[in-house]
Amino acid sequence: MSWLSLLARAAENHGYFTTSEAAEHGVSWRALSGRAERGNINRAERGLYRLPHWPAEPNDKLYALQALAPFGTFSHETALSLLGLSDIIPTVIHFTIPESSRLRPRAGIRLHRSRHRANQDRTLRDGLWVNTARRALLDSARIGSDPDQLLDAAREAEERAMLTAEDIARLREHLLFRRVGR
Repeated sequence: MSWLSLLARAAENHGYFTTSEAAEHGVSWRALSGRAERGNINRAERGLYRLPHWPAEPNDKLYALQALAPFGTFSHETALSLLGLSDIIPTVIHFTIPESSRLRPRAGIRLHRSRHRANQDRTLRDGLWVNTARRALLDSARIGSDPDQLLDAAREAEERAMLTAEDIARLREHLLFRRVGR
């Protein structure tokens, strides 16, 4: 393990890596500090670094969050937006993590803790773990998202073959989605 292997890992995470990932690659905290002082890496926040030459992206905040919690999943309205199913612009980022996670609350991010689903019902999209359309629709309905937007999103997901017959049957169990798939 080496600095080069850490750089390869950071490239997989859109330029981000954590202190613990650096340690796994044999790069000490002291070496990270030295590289940060010389401008070879940028300290994004405590425990999180970014390669300075990596181009800025619209979803940088999401990639940074995922680097800190790779076991988490973007969920609810955030997932619908990332899946291209909704015009809802979430006021916060919805992120589901295991109950045991030590990730702390932060501004602009609503953490949802789950015993079972943090790493289930998800798909990798543009390098981000995102809930499936069915899971995102059900979770969004549960938190009271706009029903008309959710129905439109469900119809769009169905038209784009993002819902299986089983998914549609599960959605119909919820009063809001009884008209989907007919």
